[in-house]
Amino acid sequence: MTQLVDGERDFTTRLDRRRLLAVSVAASAATYAGMAVAGPRPAPGLGIATAPNPHVFPLILAMSLNPSLPVRLLPIAESRDADALFASGEADAMLAMTYVAARKRLAGAVPDLRLHTLTTWRGFFQVAAGGVRGFQDLKGLTTIVSGPVGSGRGGGGDLIFQAAARRQGVDPVNDLQVEYLPIKAGIQRMMSGQAAAITVPSPGSTGLVARSRTSPATGPAAPFTAIDLQAIFSGFAAFPANQLPLGGLHVSDKVLAAGEKRRQLEVVVEAYRDAAERLTADPERYAPLVAADYGRHFDRIGAGGFSAPLLARSLHSGDLVYRAERPNPALGRDLRAWLGEVLDRPVGADFLVEGG
Repeated sequence: MTQLVDGERDFTTRLDRRRLLAVSVAASAATYAGMAVAGPRPAPGLGIATAPNPHVFPLILAMSLNPSLPVRLLPIAESRDADALFASGEADAMLAMTYVAARKRLAGAVPDLRLHTLTTWRGFFQVAAGGVRGFQDLKGLTTIVSGPVGSGRGGGGDLIFQAAARRQGVDPVNDLQVEYLPIKAGIQRMMSGQAAAITVPSPGSTGLVARSRTSPATGPAAPFTAIDLQAIFSGFAAFPANQLPLGGLHVSDKVLAAGEKRRQLEVVVEAYRDAAERLTADPERYAPLVAADYGRHFDRIGAGGFSAPLLARSLHSGDLVYRAERPNPALGRDLRAWLGEVLDRPVGADFLVEGG
């Protein structure tokens, strides 16, 4: 009798173990299936998409000075490449020309994108052949708009080029012979005398003017000059002389609504501000760090590098000006008016995240 009871007890124990194993396997499968449906989560840290433009230099320096900064730099060849990154949740923010970001919001590409911090105040120039002093002198001539990797069509350089031409009474579509080329190809056209001007940001513009003066055998017939695009847009009292709110850090409303992401945003903005001040105050010390790490981020997308002395020269000459500043009521009216002029359509106050 006892043996029979012990047998029943052994059988029941084995059955209970099998049931427990089946339940565990089913629970694990359900959990895995739920994870598969949800998809992989973005990596920790604030994801910032950026093309290889000058506004990224202080961020690169900030990351070099503090490797534990809660940020992920997401290199893109052109600004439109950021749209998919925002849609997937990989990107939380974007370093871009202010008017490029405003256009994304207006067009619905990234409908909740907003300007959080202004960062870049000088940097765009029209490098021109000898005898060209403004857009009126370019009528009927070949003018190049360049992109850092792609053609540059519809990008930051193209939009400000067209707005500057309109400011000087020139129709960029009908009065100019515009070609869109990557910056390397565009510079070759200029150096060979096949183009009269090229829109290019500093330090590229600074280097191109210097190169035209030091390469008489292989360069142009006369040295190039740089037409200051910032100086063309007069009439905005809120902006310092010959400065424009060109670039900034833009964020989605999701970041502003999430406590941890917003905390990371404030940390990154403060680090950017500190790096911009250091880079401006002591270019010889910090430009080598930027030049060295730039390639680590952007070589993968085919962006060409630059030398540390050239970056330092651009900062010393005032061709590049950084200043981290939050939009505020005193600045906002002129800021929105200028953005509206560049885009040829109004930009609402809801694009700005006003701060102190």
